[in-house]
Amino acid sequence: MGQTTLDELKMTVYDNDSSATAVVLYEHANYYPDINNDEIPRTDYYFRIKILDKTAFDLANISINTYKKQRVTDISAITYNITEIGTKDTDQLLEKDIFSIEESENWTTTKFALPNIKEGAVIEYKYSVISPYLSINDWNFQTDIPKIKSEFDASILGNYQYNIKLVGSLKLDKDEPSADKKCVYIDGIGEGGCAIYSYGMNNIPAFKEEEYMLSKKNYISRITFDLKSHTSYRGVVENLTTTWKQADKSLKDQFFNNQTSKKRFFEKNIPEVILNTENTLEKAKKIYQFIQNHYTWNEKYWTNEDAKVKEAFQEKTGDVGEINISLYNSLMSADIEANLVVLSTRDNGIPTKVFPIIYDYNYVIVKIIIDEKSYFLDATNKFLPFGQVPLRTLNGEARVINFKEEGYWEVLKPNINSAKGIIAKLNLNEDGVLEGELNIRSLGYEASNKREKINLLSKESYLEGFEGDNPDVEVDEYNVQFKNEIEKPLQEFFKIKMFLNDELTKKIRINPFFFERLKENPFKLKERNFPVDFGYPRKNNFALSLTVPDNYNIVQAPETIAMSLPNNGGLFILKSEVIKNKITLYVKFNINKQIYSSDDYFVLKEFFKQIVIAENSVIILEKKA
Repeated sequence: MGQTTLDELKMTVYDNDSSATAVVLYEHANYYPDINNDEIPRTDYYFRIKILDKTAFDLANISINTYKKQRVTDISAITYNITEIGTKDTDQLLEKDIFSIEESENWTTTKFALPNIKEGAVIEYKYSVISPYLSINDWNFQTDIPKIKSEFDASILGNYQYNIKLVGSLKLDKDEPSADKKCVYIDGIGEGGCAIYSYGMNNIPAFKEEEYMLSKKNYISRITFDLKSHTSYRGVVENLTTTWKQADKSLKDQFFNNQTSKKRFFEKNIPEVILNTENTLEKAKKIYQFIQNHYTWNEKYWTNEDAKVKEAFQEKTGDVGEINISLYNSLMSADIEANLVVLSTRDNGIPTKVFPIIYDYNYVIVKIIIDEKSYFLDATNKFLPFGQVPLRTLNGEARVINFKEEGYWEVLKPNINSAKGIIAKLNLNEDGVLEGELNIRSLGYEASNKREKINLLSKESYLEGFEGDNPDVEVDEYNVQFKNEIEKPLQEFFKIKMFLNDELTKKIRINPFFFERLKENPFKLKERNFPVDFGYPRKNNFALSLTVPDNYNIVQAPETIAMSLPNNGGLFILKSEVIKNKITLYVKFNINKQIYSSDDYFVLKEFFKQIVIAENSVIILEKKA
């Protein structure tokens, strides 16, 4: 403590990132066996941060989460400000301002706020966490603010072996492994050695999130430690990183809580008419629909513990595990061969395949094969058709668990096309009001997302939301077709009015892209070192027929434009045609791939930029003399 300098206090902007609201001047963590505490692992943390803008004041509010027997100690914190005469002013954190909150039976949060925070302040704080557990927390070199220097040291007893991995695109500036043969002394055994790891990065840019990305955990530069093996003092080696075959067995026995053998219960509870269906695919669909409609998902993912499918079935509600393990048992009870599939959701990060870390997985679905065709099923969403899994599950490869043989990896992909077609037929009347019909046809994810809204909201609330998204539109009538027939496209029919900003004058400007207009480019970064992931390919069509009063000429229409992304990655086509007092407009906008590499970023950014420009085009009307 006490390293803050006057030069740091005088800093008003961080030269490497002038937009930064704060910058980490230095941070360090040191993990080691505490010789004063029975060699229990201890981590000392130190942070020194420059506050450049008031929007970063929340960095002075510190929360430290600890699990069960972990405890926090040796907290110290100082706020530095510069006085009017150019000297340092310090404010110490007081003991009375540190407090703990029991968040749950297992988790406690220790909190404190540094005092007297102002723009230009430097905050400095340290604390230690003593933990009897063998897991080592990831060290994030990169966060959402830039850093000048970040270091992590670890002194690990030689009888513990970890898989150590550097994640992210940044390279280490310091990587200095060594050994200390006398790092601890254990009574009755003698001196013990430690492996020493010393990592560091300098001038680390802030990680800036952007639309169409997976969890930032996949891309933020960090060091991870996963315990591989432990050697007892007698020399017995316990492998904690198992083979995938062993992991598959652990999943069945431990993580599925022995809930995968409840076929008889579901055989009794599935309607007999479903079980007697002769066609296997039709029977599978009926079982899926039965479980899908029987349960209401409680919004919880697979918890890896306490799954009880019988109780969940009786209560008609459950988490992802309870619902989809019920689906698995139901299919097996109908003699349909099924496998459970574990995965990590899009917001949870991509798990490593090099070695099994079972706790990386937070979701489970079901796979069946009928007539040599694979179907992945998730019964948590009442509005997804058979064979379509939720967008949250589309996160690369998933692990198919085969309880008879070793499991295998398979990429999850959407198997139903997603598209939206909008047709608008409008007339501009003498009062400056556009009136007419609007029809929207949705398929795939576009349909399931809308069905969920339509079914969960009242008609009035749904239309209020629609008018909120389209502020110039007033809906006079609304009808929907195939609201609950999830295998069919969703059809919506509107009678609408749209009010121009001004009354009809000699010259009128109308932006014809009334619906789904791309108002700004979602891609704004100077460079992006991680892929663009749209989740699923999609096709959008917009057709407009606009009739204007006879006493007006259409003197300008949007120009025809056609663009495409390389390697059939997507296209944008805009066509317009004027015949007398009617203009027709057609837009086709396709994204043909789920994932685009960082190498595609600049061409994708330019593609969307041109779409924004095109959809800012206007129709100009002039009154006839």
